[in-house]
Amino acid sequence: SVYDIETELVNALVERLARGMNAANTTADGSSKPNGIVTASSLGVTAAATGTVTADELLELQHSVDPAYRPAAGWMLNDTTLLALRKLKDGNGVYLWQAGLVANVPDRLCGQPVYVNQQMASMSAGTKPIIYGDFGKYLIRDVGGLRRRRLTERYADTDQLALIAFMRMDSDLRDAGTHPVKHLIMHA
Repeated sequence: SVYDIETELVNALVERLARGMNAANTTADGSSKPNGIVTASSLGVTAAATGTVTADELLELQHSVDPAYRPAAGWMLNDTTLLALRKLKDGNGVYLWQAGLVANVPDRLCGQPVYVNQQMASMSAGTKPIIYGDFGKYLIRDVGGLRRRRLTERYADTDQLALIAFMRMDSDLRDAGTHPVKHLIMHA
């Protein structure tokens, strides 16, 4: 074939594995799988409403994290939650959102960087749509790297090719009782 289908399939496998790893590292429960950062985080604030947060609740979440972790801290949320937060204003009508104006510098909320992760829940009753803290305390261990196999002979009688990929990993929040990452939970 003129078109390199094998490279295209490998790229699709890599993307699929990366998305699966992101889901596990974000929300998995640690039972025969990684302990996701949202699952491992501690309660910081319970929102008063089921579908929106206030600027005061964001500040309360930020200050629920020990000051020792705040210099390296950031926010994590999905794009839908991001839009809602971008609309928040302080008491003077000034948006809390600060766009990153320098290349490779993330946008900021309450002075801290914001990271969009589509595996985070949206704002609805009982969800944890926002986490804040020192994400450097969340450790991911990849074991042996990505391994892929090309199964040529298995499908030789039908003139087909199969590709499979494997990756072993684990992750958890390093927390010595100091709770470096906390979540905001929506009112149920």
